[in-house]
Amino acid sequence: MSDSTATPPLPELQQAQFDAAELETLLRDIGACASITEIIPKYTATGHVPENAVLTLEGGRQLLLGGAARAVQFRYRYQQADWWDTVMALPGGQFRLVRIQHHFDTP
Repeated sequence: MSDSTATPPLPELQQAQFDAAELETLLRDIGACASITEIIPKYTATGHVPENAVLTLEGGRQLLLGGAARAVQFRYRYQQADWWDTVMALPGGQFRLVRIQHHFDTP
């Protein structure tokens, strides 16, 4: 007997930590190989992002490298899937990446 109300499995998380040079490479690859759908900054631990926030890849890069944002989420399409890369600024010029691949088109 099949349970049609079963919750689909959660998407797999990938994590990495890197420096500013690797951040530059990541963003260059996203810009060259993917179709960006949205870029969302996170300024404070409890604050909300303004509804009209429109950010470019370069704007997200500047927020992270300049320390003006705690994190920036880069949402893009690559190889028929949606990817959400959240890059968080860490002390000492380091960054943490949490990547999730979504298949919104798949039932």
